[in-house]
Amino acid sequence: MALDQLLRLAQTLNLSPSLLQSMHILQMNTQELSDYLNNMALENPAMEYDEGQGDGPSWEEFSSRIPWLADTPAPTYGGEAPAEAGSVPDQTDSLDLLLRDQLARLSLDPPLLALCQYLADNLDPKGRLDQSDLDGLARAGVPEALLTQAVETLQTLDPPGIAARSARECLALQLKRLPGDQRLAIRLCDHLEELAQGTLKLKALADRLGADQEELRQAVDVIRSLDPDPVGDLTPAEPVQYIRPDAWVAEVDGQLQVFVNQWDLPRFSLSQDYLQMVKTGQEDEAADYLRQKIHQAQWILQCVRRRQSTLEACLSALVKAQENFFRGRWEAPGPLLRRELAEQLEVHPSTVTRTLGHKYIQCRQGLFPTAYFFSRKTGGEQSDKALKARIARMIRDEDPTRPLSDQAIGDRLAADGIPLSRRTVAKYRQALGLPSSQRRRVR
Repeated sequence: MALDQLLRLAQTLNLSPSLLQSMHILQMNTQELSDYLNNMALENPAMEYDEGQGDGPSWEEFSSRIPWLADTPAPTYGGEAPAEAGSVPDQTDSLDLLLRDQLARLSLDPPLLALCQYLADNLDPKGRLDQSDLDGLARAGVPEALLTQAVETLQTLDPPGIAARSARECLALQLKRLPGDQRLAIRLCDHLEELAQGTLKLKALADRLGADQEELRQAVDVIRSLDPDPVGDLTPAEPVQYIRPDAWVAEVDGQLQVFVNQWDLPRFSLSQDYLQMVKTGQEDEAADYLRQKIHQAQWILQCVRRRQSTLEACLSALVKAQENFFRGRWEAPGPLLRRELAEQLEVHPSTVTRTLGHKYIQCRQGLFPTAYFFSRKTGGEQSDKALKARIARMIRDEDPTRPLSDQAIGDRLAADGIPLSRRTVAKYRQALGLPSSQRRRVR
């Protein structure tokens, strides 16, 4: 097989690491940028934390000029928000502390209390005991009587079904807490798999247990009403993620202005001590290392400033394009494409996409992702968001005894110069979570 060598000219785009870093910073939202700067400061000694608030106004001065920002929490300046006085951690609702509180009220002997607390700490996420743990304690020399007493003590605590060793025992413990005679239901707990699979007919099962079919049916209903995971509501919830705006849009002195979030970012400057050391002209490995770190810090801080100015320029153009919405004239933004915004700014559409992606704007109407302000034209010069808002308002104001059909809504829109098919109206109505006219009718 012959091999041919060919010479070919081709243009390729190679992105340098510094350019990639600049693009990465441009795409970050405020929280991501804050974390990034703090992490870089740990690696780069040339980045020095600035205790001041910069050249701009303080948060108090800024928020005092905008009435609807009065109740907004103060920024953290790139750090963790301090806990409010008297606040209680979320962990106080956890199963572990609930059980410890109940055990402390029982006045148990110290050995029994210590064993109960140990077992409570080793419950699985469903609040059950692992038999292998109990066997291990027995092999370690814990008296069987004390171990049995500890398990029985835990099983008397709330929620009912705690410290069970199986699903059957969990349900049986709950049945023992119910009023009335639950002996048949407790016996049925031995047949959970058969009941779940439906492999046994009710009559055959009643004959095996020597019970009346109606009594058996009632016992099955009682078991079905129980919760196989009684501690589900006590599992610590995931922490709430609060969104901090990347910018605010407010009307000041009759003019719409964009305020890029600078108050939630840590402020860094170049270390003057290290700059002075490099200026001495020393040529060694330590000096080369400092020059490299200073150059890196300068580039990072420059990228941050460029991000802020680019974000402000893109948002200012966005606010100008959606002025009717921000001034409250329209209930939803009008149609707008990122390409159109890029043409106004004379930049590439990818720059607008990177700058505004995954970011949030807060205005007097609320907090919105920037993607909310972009949509295509639908039905004349209306955006799909404006049409949805209009359809929602029409349904809200309709006569509940004679609700508007999708066709009637389409006819009303067509009369206003907005041609929209019945199918499109139905699609928008369903996207709004609104039922059909038949289900909205009040008789």
